[in-house]
Amino acid sequence: MTATAYDDGLACPAGCDAHVVFHPSHNGTRNAFDPASSRDAPAACRSGSPCRICFDEDAASCTVALYRGAGPPPRRFDFTTRFLAERCGDADLPKALRDFCGFAREKAAELRGRVSCFATPADARCRARMEAAAARQARDAPRFAECARLGDTAFNAKHRDRPDLQRSDDCAYEPRPSRGARWSRLLDGACRPGTYVGREGEDCCSGVIEAAAALWPECADFYPSR
Repeated sequence: MTATAYDDGLACPAGCDAHVVFHPSHNGTRNAFDPASSRDAPAACRSGSPCRICFDEDAASCTVALYRGAGPPPRRFDFTTRFLAERCGDADLPKALRDFCGFAREKAAELRGRVSCFATPADARCRARMEAAAARQARDAPRFAECARLGDTAFNAKHRDRPDLQRSDDCAYEPRPSRGARWSRLLDGACRPGTYVGREGEDCCSGVIEAAAALWPECADFYPSR
């Protein structure tokens, strides 16, 4: 199992609190099980409850995290940026998480040497990018709100003649990958105000450098070189 980070904004469960999500195929296995059970007789974790997760067969690769349900493709533990902010300083982290936290720290140091378009949106290197991102969000936010109110099935039926408006995954994503893409793109209205979809269309980017570093390279375009 590998460690990754995510933040899909308003689609992120429980306000994107400190938690982990992973593919359902791992739930109730030696890699992810209810802490009240054992690794040799694992029971499934319940969403909203602690889950014991293990990166490999070594007991030292295990830790406990709040589980919030299904998420990424198999073989990944996907942590919120808030989880990493709270836990990266822990002395007893599994090696896979320590390594990921170290990588994020290195990227944060790199980003601090760049221009933050969130801090200086009027900078010549940022203006066009930030104006375009804000315009996309303003255009999509009412659609996301309507879809969230109706549910994506009813919303898509209402707009059946507009393929460009169709949504999936509780309204936050395109229903199918864009041409040439490997996954469905996160839609702009799903990001919280003042945060914007990153370059790969997977996560919401913000001016919190540590979060942007954990999501690397998703948010790199919002931090151009000086």
